[in-house]
Amino acid sequence: MNIKIQAIEKYMPGSVVNSTDLEKHLQLPTGWIEKNSGVLTRNWAYASESVSSMGAEALKRALAKASLQLSDLDLLIAAGASYDHPIPFNAALIKKQIDTEDADTPCFDIDSTCLSFLHALDIAHLYLQYRGLKRVAIVNAEIASRNLDPNDPKTYSLFGDAAIAVILEASSTEGYQPIGTSFKNYTQGVEYAKIYAGGLVKQGIGAVPEEFYFQMQGKHMIKLTLEKLAGFMDDFSRQTHTQLTEYDFVLPHQTSRIGNELFIRTYNLDPQKVVLTLPHYGNCISASIPLGLEELWNNQQLVKGSRLLLAGSAAGLSLGAIALQF
Repeated sequence: MNIKIQAIEKYMPGSVVNSTDLEKHLQLPTGWIEKNSGVLTRNWAYASESVSSMGAEALKRALAKASLQLSDLDLLIAAGASYDHPIPFNAALIKKQIDTEDADTPCFDIDSTCLSFLHALDIAHLYLQYRGLKRVAIVNAEIASRNLDPNDPKTYSLFGDAAIAVILEASSTEGYQPIGTSFKNYTQGVEYAKIYAGGLVKQGIGAVPEEFYFQMQGKHMIKLTLEKLAGFMDDFSRQTHTQLTEYDFVLPHQTSRIGNELFIRTYNLDPQKVVLTLPHYGNCISASIPLGLEELWNNQQLVKGSRLLLAGSAAGLSLGAIALQF
């Protein structure tokens, strides 16, 4: 059973925030943000926008592109780290905003921070290939901008907001085959990236504003990632019988300029084959990898015979990779 991409559509919220304007606001030297984060522009959502409204807009666009209705979906997965409310979950809120038919399509959320899309994609593959479903939608909607500390310019300048929807369909002839999937977690990195307040351990009462901001120990995160990545990718190459240099396209999670450059240099990759969305979108958490997939798909760069590697890291510390053969 093959899997066909029916549509991929994005919604970029709010307004474009240029790094030069951000540097003036933060009183940083000209060029500091591009040098440190690699981001030239990013979108930050308007105050009137929410995770579910952004996700609903992206899904509406994908359904329209595929000439489908919500009721044509067998499953809706909302994947990401951002949420409007602890309860109800994002997928139900997204569905509510576009459900004019009272469709009984099941839906649920997945949150593994930056790897949420890859986990959702893996689950969609299982449902399509082994549970008999015909059509699954994955929606990634992230608003990072409201949890950024302006006193921490490295994180404040790195992240962007975005929403993207992918509709997948089972096919006997067209599409791609997953040729490898791997996920691993290394808990010694669990404290290196976090938002401390907002859950049951530290609720709003008694929390200071800084505890609601994203905090990252960047040097420790990069060091641990590099320590674990070599073995992880070696195992994945053996599993898929494919070296990283053999893929037609490599789509990494957009951690940062340094992270992207280290990945390319470490594995001697051709920069022309590595999809980088960071300069114009920033790190969009779980939406970063599907934003790159949207670019490849809608520019018709994924043709029969193409091999694509999707790979990334996430808070936790987690590593993940999925390889596709078109």
